[in-house]
Amino acid sequence: MDIENTDNQEIFRLSTFDIGVAIEITSDVLLSKISGVIVDVKSDTIIIKPKAIDDFHEKIPKGTVITVRCIIGESVFRFISVLKDVVFKPTMLALIEVPELIRKEERRDKRRINCKLPCVLVIKENKIKACVQDLTPTGCRCSLYESGMLDKWSAKFLIEEDCAVEIFLPVGGTKKELSVKGMVKYLSTAYDRFDIGIEFHMSVEEEKQMIETILKRGW
Repeated sequence: MDIENTDNQEIFRLSTFDIGVAIEITSDVLLSKISGVIVDVKSDTIIIKPKAIDDFHEKIPKGTVITVRCIIGESVFRFISVLKDVVFKPTMLALIEVPELIRKEERRDKRRINCKLPCVLVIKENKIKACVQDLTPTGCRCSLYESGMLDKWSAKFLIEEDCAVEIFLPVGGTKKELSVKGMVKYLSTAYDRFDIGIEFHMSVEEEKQMIETILKRGW
């Protein structure tokens, strides 16, 4: 399968999706999206397990054109496919066509500013020293460096996708710290560090202004 990067039109090759990748299905025949998970990838078929949808085969008839969206790390993959069939034993599974083209998109729709900004994350009442590696008005990527107190394995037990997080960031040129609340959207390991992607809630105007100030002042 080809993946097209919509930013620079570079073509990637993808031999298979990781088993267990979560997906979202949308279609003109659906009133709302359907979530599921990829359970297998064949040469011409992707096998999907829809979540908690007993009438999937009634909502999406055979031959229906669907849009599939899945998130892997920091990237969003999206492709158009067609429902080939639905099987019911030993469990209900949907069989869709393998697409010729898969679009790779940035998860955040704002330009990322690379940085090295020390911060403190509060997750499940635990304070963790980290470093913001890139920042936008809507989210950031943080690295949690391994130490005797927190390695990447214990971090996996502590940090889960969609868990709440509060980030304490220094205000440029001062000793003052301000915090912004968010949610963990992905986890990944890279050599000697543990990276997490955070989506800001931005429910308070002060938080929005703080991020804008940091982006303007730099570090």
